[in-house]
Amino acid sequence: MTSEKVWTWLQAKGKVFKVISNASKGTIEVLDENGETLIRKTNLSRKQVEMVEKNFKNYISKKIRDNSKIAPKDNFDPMVA
Repeated sequence: MTSEKVWTWLQAKGKVFKVISNASKGTIEVLDENGETLIRKTNLSRKQVEMVEKNFKNYISKKIRDNSKIAPKDNFDPMVA
């Protein structure tokens, strides 16, 4: 069983990014519409990846639901080790 998750991230100007996260490998990658890597983070802990997945899901679902910007609750960045 793999812990890889694939997300579709719709951008304001109509672009569609693909986000691939894998908690067991400790990686998160963002690909553009052409499949080129925009961001790749490696050597993350399982907790860091899970937090990014949770925040991504919560932010996107809230933004789609109420169409407003959601301010982060703190300055914690799980992508920084």
